[in-house]
Amino acid sequence: MWTKRKPNSWKESLFFKVFLLWPSLLLSIGCADELPRQTVPYAPVNVQIDLNGLDYTLRNPLSYKVFTEKDRRTDEERFGYSGVLVVSDAAGAALYAYDLCCPHEKKREVRVVPEDNGTATCPTCGTVFVTLYGLGTPEKGPASRPLQCYRVISTAPGVYRVIN
Repeated sequence: MWTKRKPNSWKESLFFKVFLLWPSLLLSIGCADELPRQTVPYAPVNVQIDLNGLDYTLRNPLSYKVFTEKDRRTDEERFGYSGVLVVSDAAGAALYAYDLCCPHEKKREVRVVPEDNGTATCPTCGTVFVTLYGLGTPEKGPASRPLQCYRVISTAPGVYRVIN
């Protein structure tokens, strides 16, 4: 006949509870979404990109387009802290979006200047950021943190929305 065994000590009971808790803790941590990194002060972003219309130049490899308040097309559009930089990758197949604010300076009026070689440079501190791969990492200069990245979501063929 089966009888329920009592633990020999509190240590055995504790070991059993930890043994059961550990895998469930790992599963819950592993399934969590990664939080977006904030390298500049938060400001809402909501920009529509239309590769079939006004933003057709972003279809070209290593192209870029800057969006600021003066580029507002609708009342719903928001441009982050200093403005939004949208770049295409080397094949012209993917779009990446960043805030124009240099994370080293963290001043709204200090905006990185994009180049057609997949980089952007801060005019104040001189940091060169690589925008080509979607990470905005500093290549050289005093900045240690990358550009603030934003999500680019396809909403229709050739139409994207940049959001945070």
